[in-house]
Amino acid sequence: MADAQVGVRRTGPPPWAVALGFGVLVVGGLLWAKWAPYWVKVPSVAGSHSLGPSILTGGEPAPPGVSLSAGLRFAGTYFLAIWPALVVGLVLAAAVQTALPREWLARIFTGGVRGSVLAVPSMMCSCCAAPLAVGLRRRAAGLTATLAYWLGNPALNPVVLAFCAFVLPWEWTVLRALAGVAVVVAAVALGRWWAGRSPSAAVVAVPVEDESPADDRPLLVRFLAALGGLSVRLLPEYLLLVVALGAFRGVLFPVGASWLTGTAVVLGVVVLAVAGTLLPIPTGAEVAVVAALLAVGVSGPLAAALLVTLPALSLPSLLMVRNAFPRTLLVAVTGVVVGVGVLTSVGAWAVGL
Repeated sequence: MADAQVGVRRTGPPPWAVALGFGVLVVGGLLWAKWAPYWVKVPSVAGSHSLGPSILTGGEPAPPGVSLSAGLRFAGTYFLAIWPALVVGLVLAAAVQTALPREWLARIFTGGVRGSVLAVPSMMCSCCAAPLAVGLRRRAAGLTATLAYWLGNPALNPVVLAFCAFVLPWEWTVLRALAGVAVVVAAVALGRWWAGRSPSAAVVAVPVEDESPADDRPLLVRFLAALGGLSVRLLPEYLLLVVALGAFRGVLFPVGASWLTGTAVVLGVVVLAVAGTLLPIPTGAEVAVVAALLAVGVSGPLAAALLVTLPALSLPSLLMVRNAFPRTLLVAVTGVVVGVGVLTSVGAWAVGL
């Protein structure tokens, strides 16, 4: 029996080499996709007090009408901004899935606080963090820690708070910080409750087709197979959804509608909060959206509905992780994000924005 076990035992680099290689991959990837671009962009925004035109309206007072060209223009702008982070997310997800031992992740990714702390330096948008959340769950990382990591990337991004401080009045920075923390805390509480209610929910049941216990292929081959599998499963649907949502953003975000006045503003807040959870945006684009809306006369409470709902979630990111988390939990988390968006609007009204 011992000989048989030895015969199927996977050979590969020693643990210290795996840890070193993964660390280099993480630091190198984030340096290329996030840290170096931010090092250049933050001083530029501080000097200009602008993040450029809103991706929602394309520099116009309101989003365009429904058309394929509008969707393609939106997708082009969006992917030009996020593709490096998406590549890094896919590469790190494949590396987690094939190189890191499960027992390491079981020790590292435990609890919402640890997942939130690990999210702060990576600063990805929800769609770019989604493949990594999938990879973590496939290696049986903790449900609450992975949920906190996925949501914490966009919600707790410190550079976005700097953008807020440079572009908008200080009250908006406080609102964005409080809303981001509220989203992560509430989602982690939901995750803990769900795991306690159904202990089996803490263990993902998605099979890993690219790797079996007896897989003795070289590490590089397994990594490339996992990367290819993730790309094929996640990207086509993702690309189509981004184009479709971009094409219909004029319907989803009726910010130029004449009925968004008086008591109808309350309904408008809910409409925009829900729409904000559907549309994917690049990191920090919510600040430019809010600034553009305020510049054309949209009320503060209406604009505030998008301050956290736009970055925290999107329909593409939800569909990317739908097999990594319990479906009902994802619905509940979406409700939390919408609710926090509405409360952010109330906060904006309370402080006179």
